[in-house]
Amino acid sequence: MKIHKYVTTFAAAALLSFALVNQVSADEQSDLTVGTDPETVSVQPVETEESATNVVDSPTVATVTEAEVSHSETSASPVFEASDVTLNGQGVDITNQVLDKLQGDDFTLVVTYEQAKHTGIQALFGISNATAGNQNSYLDLFVRDTGELGMEARDTASKTNNLVARPASVWGKYRQEPVSNTVALVADSTTNTYSLYANGTKVVEKKVDRYLTLDDIKGVNSVVLGGVRRSGKIDFGFTGHLESLKIYNRALEAAAVEQMTRNHLTSRLIYKANDATGSNYFRIPVLYTLSNGRVLSSIDARYGGTHDFLNKINIATSHSDDNGVTWTEPRLTLAFDDFANVPLEWPRDPGMRDLQISGGATYIDSVIVEKTDHQVLMFADVMPAGVSFREATRVDSGYKEINGKVYLKLKKSGDNQYHYTVRENGVIYDDRTNQATAYTVGNDFSIQENGSALKVEQYSVTFENNRKTEYKNGKMVNMNIFYKDSLFKVVPTNYIAYITSDDAGETWSSPTLLPPLMGLKRNAPYLGPGRGIVDSKTGRILLTSYTGKESVFIYSDDNGQTWEAKVVPLPSNWSAEAQIVELSPGVLQAYMRTNNGKIAYLTSKDSGETWGAPEYLDFVANPNYGTELSIINYSQKIDSKKAVILSTPNSRSGRKHGQVSIGLIHEDNTIEWRYHHDVDSGQYGFSYSTLTELPNHEIGLMFEKFDSWSRNELHMKNVVPYISFSIEDLKTV
Repeated sequence: MKIHKYVTTFAAAALLSFALVNQVSADEQSDLTVGTDPETVSVQPVETEESATNVVDSPTVATVTEAEVSHSETSASPVFEASDVTLNGQGVDITNQVLDKLQGDDFTLVVTYEQAKHTGIQALFGISNATAGNQNSYLDLFVRDTGELGMEARDTASKTNNLVARPASVWGKYRQEPVSNTVALVADSTTNTYSLYANGTKVVEKKVDRYLTLDDIKGVNSVVLGGVRRSGKIDFGFTGHLESLKIYNRALEAAAVEQMTRNHLTSRLIYKANDATGSNYFRIPVLYTLSNGRVLSSIDARYGGTHDFLNKINIATSHSDDNGVTWTEPRLTLAFDDFANVPLEWPRDPGMRDLQISGGATYIDSVIVEKTDHQVLMFADVMPAGVSFREATRVDSGYKEINGKVYLKLKKSGDNQYHYTVRENGVIYDDRTNQATAYTVGNDFSIQENGSALKVEQYSVTFENNRKTEYKNGKMVNMNIFYKDSLFKVVPTNYIAYITSDDAGETWSSPTLLPPLMGLKRNAPYLGPGRGIVDSKTGRILLTSYTGKESVFIYSDDNGQTWEAKVVPLPSNWSAEAQIVELSPGVLQAYMRTNNGKIAYLTSKDSGETWGAPEYLDFVANPNYGTELSIINYSQKIDSKKAVILSTPNSRSGRKHGQVSIGLIHEDNTIEWRYHHDVDSGQYGFSYSTLTELPNHEIGLMFEKFDSWSRNELHMKNVVPYISFSIEDLKTV
């Protein structure tokens, strides 16, 4: 006896779930039904040693005839279906209805479910040898209380254990209600692979050395919904509602399974793997609602996995004009071309997951702010090729002063010193002679010689046989002072650039580098990604940055014509990614990440001229390495008070347990943090986040729905969703 395909689907709603499961094509819909007169069987609860009876809702179950099983070899007909099953941790026995239907070496299982209790490992489906002494002979599909989706195929006799899993695959709850997830397992003997799907994404595919068919799992005699029968009792019992389960005796195609497992909530991704950005991985989301009602978003498009550095990273943008319901196709707004924008499959296995691209020129950590004249500014850190945060030169700004003016300095290939500067109109001067050369630097940092663009060959990255290879791919691109093969190069330190838009993000200017804010002998600070603010009392534009020992408030008092910085010393080694809100005109607070497990805030009563000592929120706990947060002013009153809204993880044990909190501002500029709403279940991942008030006064939230610090959660696709809440939602705790 051999299994073909299991597809297990738990949908967000029964109607939506079945619509999605059946949405292969109009012509194939009839093949997805059981038949005109299917055999209907009753499903009985499993009797365990602990419980002779088990109360479950009466499920609807259908099987197919032998003729239909034969027909399913060339169609997408399931050999078994069940729906509307409530499970209480004791499982439901379907052995008699299923075991003789499973034929072949491949199968697909699709399940749609809502989980009511989030503890430990819970199996959605299990096939096993239930006799004593064979407790490790089974195949199951399971979810873990952290949001992990996994499967095991085990055999006691051969001591084989094929475990395939991916963290941060499913949802627990949304707006305090259980989320309907649709998941699938595809077992393919042709490729010796097990693949898992969750909510429209293939989350993992693993090739194994010893692929197990059901015939290979000796003595299989039990099939259970919501558990695995081992040594006569149910283990890994599932508590919740199984909306739909279908088993196919085939390994269904990836595109079909992705379509079958889509659902309304978890498909709300502004940026998706292999979209127009050419990237599979995204981090550091930003949302900002413009004065014309457009909601603008930006994000890191990361090509070498989710690594910070070394990597190849561009900044992508998208926008919505309908309160976040639909979004434009993403595009690369700040991008370098030294590495190809290719959706690489970055390895996640230990020993391979730490591999990195040798380092492309990079834009990272964007910040958006709209000026009072409605021009939009977007900032980002700029890193030359091969330069990471750790490796950036700390004692050099990358600039040189000549005759009272500050210019970007360059080193020519073959030289040991920075003998050149970029002066007016982009002309490169030889500082030793104070004469112009034949070279100029364009608005995009490209290099021309006598007006003709110089070229370099672009790099690509491939993985073959678990080895990373970087090679020149034959495509010629414009030479750039930030590229590793450039004739002239900048100092290997970090910079800050900004671009402007006069049409709400439709088009953008070329980038401009900020001057050396920390002086000639210090590198630039690093941006606190998110949003800037315009002080209502003075019109001052402010955004946050940090050095590790200082919080650096970058500001402009002339509507963005010139920029300066105010440096505030901090306790040792703070990261200090921060965001600013205004409590009343001229009274600002900056909330920031620390290295002590707390969120700190600094207060300024003079529009950012001076800042007080750090204070701490008493209701938030973070790991010692901290996490970026988001905080915004809300335009409407809540409980008759002005309000701010904060999003952050709230856990000492990792980046998880995301919360959105409402703080009410009193007349004395103190904040009462009255409401704390859980975004998802407490053990589910939640890292960097961004909030915005939508034009309809709901709250938009985009966040990293995984623990971006954990080595086990590197390089995962489609884990930065967008969702929204009403204020009443957020007041429900």
